[in-house]
Amino acid sequence: MSTTLARSTTATLTSPRVTRALVVTEARRMLRNPVPWLFLALATWGMWTVEPEPGEWPGSSYEAIIPSVVSLLFGISVAVAVPFHRARHDIAPAAPVSEARRTLARLLAALPFVAVAAAYAALVAWRERDLGGLWLGMEPGRTTEAFHTTAELSQLVVLSLLAIAVGAAMGRRMSRLVAIVPLLFVMWFVVMVYWLFGGPAVTPFSILQVQPIHLPVGPATADPLSFPSDWLLVGAPHTSGGWERQWISPALSWWHDVWLLGLTSLLLAAAWPRSGRRALLLVGAVLAVTGIVGQHVVIP
Repeated sequence: MSTTLARSTTATLTSPRVTRALVVTEARRMLRNPVPWLFLALATWGMWTVEPEPGEWPGSSYEAIIPSVVSLLFGISVAVAVPFHRARHDIAPAAPVSEARRTLARLLAALPFVAVAAAYAALVAWRERDLGGLWLGMEPGRTTEAFHTTAELSQLVVLSLLAIAVGAAMGRRMSRLVAIVPLLFVMWFVVMVYWLFGGPAVTPFSILQVQPIHLPVGPATADPLSFPSDWLLVGAPHTSGGWERQWISPALSWWHDVWLLGLTSLLLAAAWPRSGRRALLLVGAVLAVTGIVGQHVVIP
């Protein structure tokens, strides 16, 4: 009878109901953390202040509106790092609820932040249309009605998954919570300096990919009217010399999402218990390599 009772107890503790209860508990803790909401407000303010201005660098407003999401990503990472740091030590093998199930519950509890990032992406799209569009290029070859594509905006959602993975990995592996927050701040600040990764050879490896990419198309003496009429052109004094094309590609953005999902899987392997890490590492490596190759194929 005791054996039957033990089996019944084990089955109860491994049931979806237990996972659901853990998810609800962890979600309440994460959502009560004020950090992501404060930085969501900061990200929204930063995005709202972006407006096209006469005489700006061609594409300045287009490039500046997306990086404002980094504040939200920092807040998400902090909110996720706290519970993972609290449970960073492996539990006993005989514990009624396995560490893998607890880890899964904490990750599922963080998914509301993905919904927040999706809502933020929708707000960016609405804001751009409220402004009537953003500016790209210079005469000839200019538009004042540029909008970020769905592929570009999808990056904000995928980046929220990466932010969750970053927080989980650092919370799990770092011994001092007081050191995690400033390290996360520095890391996301570097990500915000997106222009460091603006070259065609470097941009596939970036975390925050900001388009357009600038492609040299001719010397300063070239006649801009000789280029295809649908190209968005930039020339002196905005370039070091010659004409450049401001190139935007939804395909590049989708492949970049694959790269980010690969990084997310690799980071989750650092947060996951020993059993199951190999699968996450394999999936992450395949996605990361596929994303990089895909981007290099797309870039002219």
